[in-house]
Amino acid sequence: MLLFLAINSKYIHTNIAVRYFYHLCKELYPCEFLEFNINQGIEDILFEVVKRKPRYVAISTYIWNVQFVRMLTEGIKKLLKDTVIILGGPEVCSDTLEDWEYADFIVRGEGESFFVDFCNSLSRGDEFFLKDYQQFDLEQLPFPYRDEKMDQNKVYYYETSRGCPFRCSYCLSSIDKPVRFSPLDKVFEEIRFFFDKDVKLLKFVDRTFNIKKERAIEIIEFCKRYSKNTQVHLEIEPSLLDEDIIKSLNTSRDGLFRLEIGIQSFKRDTLKAIERVSDLERIDRNIKKLMEEKRCLIHLDLIAGLPYENFEGFKESLDKTIFYFADEVQLGFLKMLKGTEIRDEADLYGYEYQSFPPYEVISNRFISYEELYRLKRMEALIDRLYNRKNLFWTLRYIFKRYPPSNFFESLSYQVDCRKNPKDFLNDLYNYLTSSRLIEDYDILKNLFRFDVLSIYPEDYLPLDLRYSPRDKDIIKAFKKTQLKDFYRNPRLGLFDFDIERLVIEGILDKERYIYVFDGKPFKFQVSRRGNS
Repeated sequence: MLLFLAINSKYIHTNIAVRYFYHLCKELYPCEFLEFNINQGIEDILFEVVKRKPRYVAISTYIWNVQFVRMLTEGIKKLLKDTVIILGGPEVCSDTLEDWEYADFIVRGEGESFFVDFCNSLSRGDEFFLKDYQQFDLEQLPFPYRDEKMDQNKVYYYETSRGCPFRCSYCLSSIDKPVRFSPLDKVFEEIRFFFDKDVKLLKFVDRTFNIKKERAIEIIEFCKRYSKNTQVHLEIEPSLLDEDIIKSLNTSRDGLFRLEIGIQSFKRDTLKAIERVSDLERIDRNIKKLMEEKRCLIHLDLIAGLPYENFEGFKESLDKTIFYFADEVQLGFLKMLKGTEIRDEADLYGYEYQSFPPYEVISNRFISYEELYRLKRMEALIDRLYNRKNLFWTLRYIFKRYPPSNFFESLSYQVDCRKNPKDFLNDLYNYLTSSRLIEDYDILKNLFRFDVLSIYPEDYLPLDLRYSPRDKDIIKAFKKTQLKDFYRNPRLGLFDFDIERLVIEGILDKERYIYVFDGKPFKFQVSRRGNS
């Protein structure tokens, strides 16, 4: 029996590679696939493998599971001495068998043709010889999730193309040429399956989804027509967007599409060094157009540690990125992946990097270890504060007066992201009070209170921001004026001005408002005497 084995980084992830191989080979030779994750005990996984007594075990290997796979292959080989172990995946693409004591085969590149040939040889009883294989015809790819029961808690991955037209020196996808596409009728039939099953998140793994504009628009329109509740994740190259595809995206229902957009840097010398051709002016225009309608969830990526970008230069890129006010900003750190051009150029740029996965940069000629460490602390704050909307309106008010990167850098010395929400919010409030970033205390008090109540119960407010008995009476009186079942159990807050008008328009409207936080907040004006 041939056992295909996936070791994912999280329980919610699914592996399409082992599913492809299983469906291609199951009629040729007895096979099975198992799926685990790195948070499970290695002994439990080893037991599940050994009890099946497979003759062959094939494992997909990535930077997140390679150390796990090393231990697992040792256990398999010592317990099942005659079992043949086959490794594939991006983490072994540059390895040899000398690098893997317990492996018998290493498959480089795509695995479909290899496993079809391998299983045909096994079924005929022929001796198998490793060959150079042609790229697999995507039209012949089986649907990976056929006959599976869909789990609403999992992320489902799907590809409509392979390869990337770009040559970014830090990315393994730049090696995969040319770009190939699955037929659209096949794509439509298969993604309709996900929509009919009402899966929560469908993530396209196409490296550049919008490389062909007309094709991308057809898929977008199909998703708009048939997706009821499924969110669709797409990796977009912003310089290839134009009015037509932006219009198609901007006329979708709210939250249908989640767009991952890699900016990486705004520094031209940096982009040239990594062979990333970017029209920065066009990228700027296109992101702003996507943000105008706010129909799509926008996720923007930056990479720290690239050539020619020092600490201050990266902060400039970070400021420009945050000022789009996208839904999420990911501050990533360069990984010197095996097989990439930038790893071959490590001496040219003075790179020091981890010798073990994920091969993250430690320093280079342009940025020190201490500065990268500082960025890591800032990254943790960006994720917890900005991405999770913990201080949505407060941050926007501050960022109109103070550079975001300076704010996060200063805050990183004062606040520990690992604290529980109550203590974290209290530390934030103390920092903002003492730093005087918002000089008007009434504005700070109202903004911070608004942001906390948008997410948390009233007892999460710092003590200074708890409501007085008189204010509580005003809120109670307001509740009595509403229909009994109109608000089931919403959070209500009393504020001294229109929060959104202050932040968006810069107008301080000195009237009292009660905001109801029931999904999207909405407000009611209250007279100074407390009558609505």
